[in-house]
Amino acid sequence: MTRSGEIQLQRVTKRFDPTVAVEGIDLTIPDGSYCCLLGPSGCGKTTILRMIAGHEEPTDGRIRIGRDDVTGLPPVRRGTAMMFQSYALFPHMTVVDNVAYNLRMRGVGKAERRRQARAMLARVHLDAFAERVPAQLSGGQQQRVALARALITNPRVLLLDEPLSALDEFLRLQMRGELKRLQRELGITFIHVTHTQLEAIALADLVVVMDQGRIEQAGSAHAIYNEPQSAYVARFMGGQNVLSGKVTTVADGQATLLSSEGDRFALPFQGTADFAGTLVHCAVRRDRIKLKKVAAAGRSGQVNALAGEVYAIEYQGSYVKVTLDVPGWPDFVANVPDDRFFAMPVDIGDAVLARWLAKDVRMLEADLGRASEAAGEIGLYKQELGLAQA
Repeated sequence: MTRSGEIQLQRVTKRFDPTVAVEGIDLTIPDGSYCCLLGPSGCGKTTILRMIAGHEEPTDGRIRIGRDDVTGLPPVRRGTAMMFQSYALFPHMTVVDNVAYNLRMRGVGKAERRRQARAMLARVHLDAFAERVPAQLSGGQQQRVALARALITNPRVLLLDEPLSALDEFLRLQMRGELKRLQRELGITFIHVTHTQLEAIALADLVVVMDQGRIEQAGSAHAIYNEPQSAYVARFMGGQNVLSGKVTTVADGQATLLSSEGDRFALPFQGTADFAGTLVHCAVRRDRIKLKKVAAAGRSGQVNALAGEVYAIEYQGSYVKVTLDVPGWPDFVANVPDDRFFAMPVDIGDAVLARWLAKDVRMLEADLGRASEAAGEIGLYKQELGLAQA
């Protein structure tokens, strides 16, 4: 067995008849990286984690860890460890014995396993609590015990199933930093399942966004947040407003779209006039939207501008989230810097004009690709649109 913690999922499918939980997944997670599997409940992310651990076997496909094909191997032979959402600590055992338990199952002598357990507790700053029982610890401390127990066997891959979901906000933020610190210190692969977008982009080197058993997009946190490839990813990650319209003109590297509501949008576009009439989806970041009070809501008639009424206002500290009621565009949001908002405040019910620049609009490539894929022309279609390099 190699020490490499690189994970390769090769055309992995998992069926629970009649449900397909995971369908044809191809994914490589580099050795020593922090990967977050992100998506809503039922998207297949926990099923993938359990297949890597060996608690479920794929219906089709292969799973490799390092150079080793681990498909069909029991969990103990995979070099992985799993930290469960419930922590699953033994209530009658002391903290040090909980951490040492996996070494006990491997036949390590009492003195040696307790020595190693105390060393691991020191790494998670719990060595002073070694002789307590779990009931005498806080939720955050119990989680650190579970983490130490998972790491005691020196795995090449640590699997974490919603590890922060049971903690309050303060502890969650604290443990995020602790997990990242430990992953960097240990240098092993962490695979972390979550449904929380901010958790994923705060922690991960690689974010894998899933929906209905498939990977929608995989990439760095920066790329996933700033360069979504589909309307689903843009909406799920938040921070983006998704727009659409048919191409009416293409000139000088820019296209103009006309929506079904009669709104006009301009965006960078490297295609040709041949794409007139093509339906295009695009996204603009919420923090790129500027708001201006107007006398009354109605169709603006301007390019890259929507008129509506303020529906909700939420103060977020460094910015104010302003949700607009815009006909045809539900949940259109502007994230306004707090200094700008309080210099020119708006209130619920105010009529406003939302505006943005063409350079801040991003075409959603995967939506274009799907339309073309049905005809078997996805590569050519992207190439003609100038997207082949993306």
